[in-house]
Amino acid sequence: MPRLEKWVGKSFAFLSPNTWTTLSLFVALAAYSAVLCKRPFLGAVIFAVSAFMDLIDGKVARYKGNATRLGAFWDGTIDRFVDTLMILCLFSLEFPPAILPVGILLFLLLFFTLLPPFIVAYANHRGAVPDPTEKVIWRFAFRIEYVVLFIAAILINSWSPAGSLYLVYAALLLMVATVIQSIILVFIKSRDYPQQ
Repeated sequence: MPRLEKWVGKSFAFLSPNTWTTLSLFVALAAYSAVLCKRPFLGAVIFAVSAFMDLIDGKVARYKGNATRLGAFWDGTIDRFVDTLMILCLFSLEFPPAILPVGILLFLLLFFTLLPPFIVAYANHRGAVPDPTEKVIWRFAFRIEYVVLFIAAILINSWSPAGSLYLVYAALLLMVATVIQSIILVFIKSRDYPQQ
């Protein structure tokens, strides 16, 4: 939706893209603090604001015509910090007994959430699959899919700990599938590039 993208870029161009990216981390820290203070609803809303700010930075960069590789690096780095903060919030919530101990379940969720961007970046860095725009190794889950699941799990935990746990399971299954898919695609797509 190019018109909407342009409108967002223009409307929020009063700050630089990197400023929006950095602010999204501070907003996520406030969300994390709210959840730790037993205010999960408020924390979920603030995490949603942080996620919206993450959408803004790229739109502003494209609108201003100053998208840079450093900005893309900074955005991806901050995204990993915010993802980690969301999962750390889940450690502080109450869940019913799970198939695995909840601590191990959440550790696996953290690991499999952080791994897909690393796989793509490392395949690109090592030249196995040159993919600087992350379009060659497409994934089941990009950031928006699991962020929505994390925010929903935080949001409903007070009313339905079991429902919140099911969202955690759904996020974990999605991320495991994404990791497997990313690794397979690296092996398949690597045939198209010289492997010296």
